[in-house]
Amino acid sequence: MTDANAHKVNIYAYAEDGMVYSESYFVDGTKCKNSVLEVFDEKDKTKLFEGKTDDEGKFSFKIPKVTSLKLVLHASMGHQAEFTIDENEVRDAMGIKQTPKSPPIKAPLKLEGSHAPINAPKNENAEASISKLKSVSESEIESIVESAVDRKLQPVMRILVKMQEDSGKPGFTEIIGGIGYIIGILGIIAYLKARKVRNIN
Repeated sequence: MTDANAHKVNIYAYAEDGMVYSESYFVDGTKCKNSVLEVFDEKDKTKLFEGKTDDEGKFSFKIPKVTSLKLVLHASMGHQAEFTIDENEVRDAMGIKQTPKSPPIKAPLKLEGSHAPINAPKNENAEASISKLKSVSESEIESIVESAVDRKLQPVMRILVKMQEDSGKPGFTEIIGGIGYIIGILGIIAYLKARKVRNIN
């Protein structure tokens, strides 16, 4: 490994629970301690704030606004690295969902004469809809869980891909961490399946 490659820096980050967590280190595994990390709005390029990594090369902060965030690391000897978190991941981390537009409420139709107005659907229809929602099938639950898992794994997959692009091979710690994360998610799926079976019985 040449001196240039030995001092190449990497930064990886993900958003979760309203926070952004980042970790920065050199290719040889040395942590980027006390390095300046700037946070920008990726859309309008404005600088939101800056901070410094700790002794483990980590830096976390509360998400300042709903936008794509670009993290720029300034390490020693003028080395620099960037990482961007897209707006969709930021929205998921803040629990912001796009609410569908409610259909307009139609007024009851009135008929001339002694006929009663035509009102909303009977209560039986509403009760049937509620009953249908309660009887969600196991396959539907699996589909919902898998969708949530995919959203959670997206940051991990992006980090692993970027690590491979930057250094040709991910570090042992990062691989084990990624595998552990995936195993944890699979455990949640298994738990939900078992819980569904118990409820049916």
